[in-house]
Amino acid sequence: MKKIIRTICLAVALASALFAFGACAATTEDGYDVVMWSYDAELTDIMIAEFNKIYPDIKVQNVPVDGNAYDQLLQTALFVDEDVPDIIWGDYFKRGKIFSLDILDTLTEAPYDLDTSLISDWVLDLGKDEDGNIVGVEAGPAPTGLLYKRNLTLEYLGTDDPEELSEMFATWESFLTACRKIKEDSGGTVTPFASIGDVYCILVGMTNVPYLVDGMSNVEAVCDAVFERLEVFVDEGLCGRMDQWTAAYFTTYNNDNYVFNICPAWAPDYHIKKNALDQDGNLGICMPPGGKMFSFGGTTWSIYKNARDKEAAWTFLNWCLLTEEGQVNITDAVIANGGSGGVGSLATLYGNADIYGNEDAFFGGQKILDFFVSNMDNVNARPLTKYDTTIGDSLGLVLNSMKNGKSAAECKIQIMDELRLKLPEIFE
Repeated sequence: MKKIIRTICLAVALASALFAFGACAATTEDGYDVVMWSYDAELTDIMIAEFNKIYPDIKVQNVPVDGNAYDQLLQTALFVDEDVPDIIWGDYFKRGKIFSLDILDTLTEAPYDLDTSLISDWVLDLGKDEDGNIVGVEAGPAPTGLLYKRNLTLEYLGTDDPEELSEMFATWESFLTACRKIKEDSGGTVTPFASIGDVYCILVGMTNVPYLVDGMSNVEAVCDAVFERLEVFVDEGLCGRMDQWTAAYFTTYNNDNYVFNICPAWAPDYHIKKNALDQDGNLGICMPPGGKMFSFGGTTWSIYKNARDKEAAWTFLNWCLLTEEGQVNITDAVIANGGSGGVGSLATLYGNADIYGNEDAFFGGQKILDFFVSNMDNVNARPLTKYDTTIGDSLGLVLNSMKNGKSAAECKIQIMDELRLKLPEIFE
């Protein structure tokens, strides 16, 4: 009976996955040399258009896919062996799982022969699988700084200068002191952070403790490094109760009741500017507490091992991400379409003022892209694993528990018990 039930459950799960695949993933069309699934259709269309000005004979199809369902749809396509894209995207929080499927070519081998000297070490590491093979190139590295409102830091901390604030926040203790001062001097009307999620991200990035060590759980050490410090922010009212990355959270960019948000390099174009219209000229970015940026987000491009035309796929990937011509042309096109541009993986361009040296009036004239690339050698990047989604989801539930009154010790017990049930293989 149990065997029958398992069989029925498997059939139902497969049927659901196939339905989702049929409903959400566009079918590839004949006549294309390269097919790429993307969850940023507008930017991808710009890239393809610029590429085809140089390589008109290589036809690239952009297939828009829901980013939240990308990995599930990919695994379904692999299962039915149909419409698997030639270039596969790897979200920062999910790529470890994709990398573990043994479906991607190693890019340092023929016919690709990736020149690893073109990419910063920590960015290169984000494209490695568990065996150390480079199977992806980061399309948009995400060094993360601290967004602040200039009027509020000037009023309560005496400066709105990013260098002075970075120095003021050089340690966690000095940053905690500054946050307490804001809360106290404002009479409780201004809260440093809107969400416990931002504080958690900063602490995880600052301490940089890996989830796994030698394939086994190291989550207890993550809890020890983060939870007690996080509890202080909750207990003292230094962070609000909003859930991170929600509609309510996005309004805080425009709300003078809050001072800080985390700011990955992709955030100005994707989230901040469109949600902070009243803050034009009033925002700045400084170093996070501890004096180092941290990696948060980004997307790798990889080549499927059964790609229809591997050389064409590599020509497109390499031109877009790792050539000066591609990076300059795409950046110019993005700016012409109203964007700010972003940080790329080609390290040889980090000193190029034409790409990264523009003053951004929205950020008070700060050269925000130069800020990010000037600190590319000062970034913490936690090693990624195939368990990141499961561990991350469990940590998210624990944050809600702490927000609702559970202590650091209780939260640690909660997550360790939960992960032992979900991932017994990473515990001895």
